[in-house]
Amino acid sequence: MRLIQLTDPHLSSLESVSFLSVQGKQKSGYLSWYTKRRYIHRPEILERLTQAVHDESPDQILLTGDLVHIGLEDEIIEAARWLRRLGAPEQVMLIPGNHDNYAPDSLAAMNRHWGDYLPAQDAGSSDYTAAYPVVRTTGGLRLIGVSTACVTRIFSAEGELGKAQLARLRDALIGPVSGPSGASPKRSEFTCLLIHHPPLPGMTKQRKALRDAADLQLVIEEQRPDLVLYGHIHCNRERQHREVHTFCTASASSVNNASYRVFDVEKTDDGWHCRMRLMSLDNHDGAGASFKPAGELSWIRTW
Repeated sequence: MRLIQLTDPHLSSLESVSFLSVQGKQKSGYLSWYTKRRYIHRPEILERLTQAVHDESPDQILLTGDLVHIGLEDEIIEAARWLRRLGAPEQVMLIPGNHDNYAPDSLAAMNRHWGDYLPAQDAGSSDYTAAYPVVRTTGGLRLIGVSTACVTRIFSAEGELGKAQLARLRDALIGPVSGPSGASPKRSEFTCLLIHHPPLPGMTKQRKALRDAADLQLVIEEQRPDLVLYGHIHCNRERQHREVHTFCTASASSVNNASYRVFDVEKTDDGWHCRMRLMSLDNHDGAGASFKPAGELSWIRTW
């Protein structure tokens, strides 16, 4: 089973938007795009990365949020067109980021235009956690996505799971167990948790952090998913927390370090074998963008 993670494409353009037409926090987000982000996040890089992902023939594409900049409906419509080119809903597992649910009306727009890629939610509901976690099982793998995309105050990029979603996540992570008679049961599926914000305390500065990271850490330590994949901080990082492998992947459209990760997961008599390959931007010039291997890691989770 081949999984590919990409994240934070920030693919939308605000060229047709004026500063005076947006309100509240969207003004500061617009200025961030105008002065910096439009030069960093380039559509030609994302286009080449999208093609590279397709060339890898993934079974599942794991997209961990921030498709847009300030959560405008026009941006969300633009992202919907790209989503359909990336893959069908049954192949693409999407969880939202803080830039997607950026303003009070962003959640409803996401549900209108990304509905095929998101779990069903009651019309008019403002609870961004109500439909999460979402669980997808395929080939012995259990893919679990949570939403940390709460609307925040100006200059804050924090996220939050909330107590109810955390409790549901714990139950989702337990999953089926197996083992010989008389032995301690072990999880029979390979589990992968998708989250936008860094999952553990101290992984980023406070204004970008997950508010309840300490509570999530307890759930992770107790249930020990095999993989935790996240984005948000636009860099490539690897960390093993006890037996749990966590990976952050850089923005899929960045002129600095656009990247995606490939995970080949195989069930054997010994347990689950996982091989991770990081693909990062090699060059970006007039001829286009290309990607080369930038890291590799393999491990076995025994029965």
